[in-house]
Amino acid sequence: MTKTLILFMALMMAGVLSLYAASADKGKALFESPKLGNGTTGKSCMTCHAGGEGLSKDIFESKHYRAMTKKSLAEVINVCIEKPLGGTAIDPQGQDMQNLIAYIKTLITKPIAQ
Repeated sequence: MTKTLILFMALMMAGVLSLYAASADKGKALFESPKLGNGTTGKSCMTCHAGGEGLSKDIFESKHYRAMTKKSLAEVINVCIEKPLGGTAIDPQGQDMQNLIAYIKTLITKPIAQ
């Protein structure tokens, strides 16, 4: 009985933890959505970055991001959500951000800091 209960609890915890794992598939849907961050311009990440265009370690050298102090990928994503998409920044630690980062990592060829 005790072994069964322990096994059951371990399986439940594994299932719960997997719910919070980053999903590149969900990130792709967000990347393609003009409603990301309640965007108002009708643009999505894909509008400027189709096929990962412009997404690399060099993104931090772009004129748009030189003034940033932290220069994290989450910060860059939120600048894009606020400016080109006309939306509201999303939680940098939230599940949507983790999903977006997971998807973006599938597009880039050069390593990029989180």
